[in-house]
Amino acid sequence: MPERSSPKVISQRSVTVKQLRTPVSRPKTRRSPLRKRQTKTKEEDMDNSQQDIRKYFRVRGKRKTASELKKIESDKIEEAVLAKQEEGMEIFHCDVKGRAVRAVRPFKRGEFICEYSGELLTHKQGIERERMYNEHPERYGSYMYFFQFKDVSYCLDCTQDNGRLGRLLNHSRRNQNVQTLSIGVQGRACLIFKALRDIEVGEELCYDYGDRNPLNIDRFPWLAQ
Repeated sequence: MPERSSPKVISQRSVTVKQLRTPVSRPKTRRSPLRKRQTKTKEEDMDNSQQDIRKYFRVRGKRKTASELKKIESDKIEEAVLAKQEEGMEIFHCDVKGRAVRAVRPFKRGEFICEYSGELLTHKQGIERERMYNEHPERYGSYMYFFQFKDVSYCLDCTQDNGRLGRLLNHSRRNQNVQTLSIGVQGRACLIFKALRDIEVGEELCYDYGDRNPLNIDRFPWLAQ
């Protein structure tokens, strides 16, 4: 009997393997438009959430620079000087110093108090005027203030009573709560008072005259206090 040959399985298997190894071309993947719509929806959701947050929390705006804040403060003081603002003060009688000024409302540190208003003189004119006043001390008080503004020396003579409160602020070396500041208002040198610290209602408004002349201290002993 003739021998039966076994089927060639190996050759078929090799073909099958070769077919499996043949690279299969795949279509290029494209981003579905649905995903774009989903991304846009997320952005919209973020905007909506930020709007919801603004409803409950105050969002800080753009901060002003130091120069801008300084300009705002300078304009505010200039308006007060031109308007002759003297609010929150009253005159009262002091046994030692005579007339004095006290606060009738609180003042914050650095707040504008009032202007030291008087006749603006040059430094030379102020020296001559002071010499004349010293010849008649019984007729004239101490209302001369020498100061500098932009490297120029001036003198404010407030001897003449003009009804302004600034000229009535008394001296204190120990309990001063007001300080002077030289500024320019419409090209004119001015002297103003600002709160040196927080001032309570009822406090007398005082500043340091800076007068250390022994003769003046003998005449006005309260200059040493």
